[in-house]
Amino acid sequence: MTFIKKYILTPFKNDWKLLAVLSVPALLLGLFGLSQLGRLTAVNFLAAESTKLVCEFLFLGALLSLLNLAGIKNKWLVGALAFIYYLTLTADLVLLWYFKERFGAKYLDTMEGGDYAFLTDWRVLSYFAVLALFCGIAVRRYFVPAARKTALHRGAVCVAGLAVLYVCNPLQLLPAPNDFYTSYLIPPSPVYTLNALLAKHPQAQLNKTLSPEEEQLARRYNVFSARNTGVGKKYTRVILVASESLSNKYLHRFNPRISPQASRPLDELMDRYPSASLQHVTLSTLYGLTVIFSSHPYAELSFENGYPVSFVKELKKHGFKTVFLRGADETYMDENLLFKQAGFDEVIGATRFAQLPEYKDYIDWWGLTDQKLFQYAAQYVAQHAQEPLFLTLLTVDSHVPLGRLDYLGQPYEEIDAEFYDVPTLPRAFARFGQDLRRFLKELDEKGLFDENTLIIVTADHPSYSNTPTNKLFKPYRPEYDNLPFLLITRTPIEKPLAQNALVSQLDIAPTVMDLLNLPQPKAFFGHSLFDRDARRSVFDIKEDYAVVTTKDETRVLKLNSSNPQDKALIGLMTSFPR
Repeated sequence: MTFIKKYILTPFKNDWKLLAVLSVPALLLGLFGLSQLGRLTAVNFLAAESTKLVCEFLFLGALLSLLNLAGIKNKWLVGALAFIYYLTLTADLVLLWYFKERFGAKYLDTMEGGDYAFLTDWRVLSYFAVLALFCGIAVRRYFVPAARKTALHRGAVCVAGLAVLYVCNPLQLLPAPNDFYTSYLIPPSPVYTLNALLAKHPQAQLNKTLSPEEEQLARRYNVFSARNTGVGKKYTRVILVASESLSNKYLHRFNPRISPQASRPLDELMDRYPSASLQHVTLSTLYGLTVIFSSHPYAELSFENGYPVSFVKELKKHGFKTVFLRGADETYMDENLLFKQAGFDEVIGATRFAQLPEYKDYIDWWGLTDQKLFQYAAQYVAQHAQEPLFLTLLTVDSHVPLGRLDYLGQPYEEIDAEFYDVPTLPRAFARFGQDLRRFLKELDEKGLFDENTLIIVTADHPSYSNTPTNKLFKPYRPEYDNLPFLLITRTPIEKPLAQNALVSQLDIAPTVMDLLNLPQPKAFFGHSLFDRDARRSVFDIKEDYAVVTTKDETRVLKLNSSNPQDKALIGLMTSFPR
């Protein structure tokens, strides 16, 4: 006891209150993360939060020791550094809030070109003010400059404690997959982000012949086996409408708390035409569209390697003109270049629209309004009515967090329900439905919605953020985060779509190839939604781990795992076979 008191507790004599107080926000982050990841049980809460407290306390203690050793004594400076530290924690919180992932390397790329006007919102400013006040009060009340000898002693104890915690993580005793998810939330935010930046990620294996182990896994998960069902015909006009962030929870068909009036256009279409509810396997636009085009779960490897497989390329080979229209800036994240690699002849976005007199005055916020984007799409289809055409249309008005703030005087049917008279995502999706209905009517009136026209409506990815409309989504149901999928044709297709709980975004590309009677590429992970007997697996690849789900199991594995069984599965997920 004397040893513990002298060598372990003594160096924290003047600092334990400060470190304990400064550890509280991380505990709240851990609690929120458990909730977002669906792992908030009594056992997980007690185990994860106690471990998180120890880890955060020791990590902050090590940082404090570095400040002491550097001779920093000014409380204002220490408070400012604490505030900067909590900005990294805030980034973690936001990513968990919106995407159920922590702040990682891939999200750093999405920052360029974003609209940061929300930072001037009074709620955001209030949050930063509270955060600054918390740091200021904690440091002013509890910070006591320490002698360098004490700081060195404290730092050594903290580093040793963190090393012991790393080697002997008690959370690994929890049953799988709780052992993974609880441990995932433990590293301090800057440590997690730095690890994500420095971690070695798997590389794509192009034109690969699978190893015997990978062949066995391919059969187990039934991938690389997509087939046609005979449902297709010679459609010569294919239009894929990808609604930004659309989720089932915004449709009365799935969520009774949504006003029937608000989602009537989409609900009525889903009543009339074949539709499905798809699991998502991505959480941002570039990644979501990449999976849709490639039926391959590892989106990053797809677009980093010039899209080794893409149904857009296949359509182009068979004589289709391919064009990508979007309301946002087409150069965002180099998507104008990437989508051309995916097979598009043209990529048209806000930069082009800004040069057109009839559209330039309708560009605001993230880009061109959806109403005008649909109008341009109808004109484009009319101009190319005599040639096979594949057109992807990506909307923008429903971008998180609140949807478009100003519709620039464009008329919409008003919804007589709460939350629809101010900027919210429910309002944005109600207006998307009206825009889609207007688009379909215009195509019909121009004779462009004929027997050879196929229109697909879905989303690039879901939106998890419910603020400020939380009560519309209670009680929460997992299927709220699925994506609607809809096939619109002049004569409705009679053959039903699979209603398997494991249908996903991976199945969109094989479905398109099936509908067009074109050969299925070998590297597809998904299956046509008309193949109702296909065994399906969902591969959801996160920042640094993957979740593989079948009807019999859910498997979670790190993408840099050294486990031989995990390495074989990683090999399968990174393969683009011939």
